[in-house]
Amino acid sequence: MEGNKSIQRSDEQRNLYKALVEAYEAEKTILDTYGDSTILKRRREDDDQEGPS
Repeated sequence: MEGNKSIQRSDEQRNLYKALVEAYEAEKTILDTYGDSTILKRRREDDDQEGPS
């Protein structure tokens, strides 16, 4: 019984790690694709909100 819990926990950890890696890779792809334009757009919006200096 104890061995089964260990194996089950190991499978859960493996699945969680796999999901984490997939999420990281998806986020990295999005940032690699759109990161610069999003950062520039956000910077312009921040400048507009501050008003004239």
